[in-house]
Amino acid sequence: MNKLIKAELLELRRHILADYQPTKVSIRAMKFLLDYSNEIPYELQSDLHSLIAMDMDEFILPQEQCIEIIDRLIAWSLR
Repeated sequence: MNKLIKAELLELRRHILADYQPTKVSIRAMKFLLDYSNEIPYELQSDLHSLIAMDMDEFILPQEQCIEIIDRLIAWSLR
């Protein structure tokens, strides 16, 4: 898989762990989806949509759940 995809996912994971701000995670997830939507399987795009929706207070996910989503994407990128 594209090394750039993996690197960006690892950077997003690091950002979530270091400074969990849901709105910033949402913005980064949106940029990632826009950049790589053609390469990401549909079932993983819905995970990204969950992160993107966190720009609204009623859709904020716990930090641990965000990490689980990113870890699924990282596992996919290693295939």
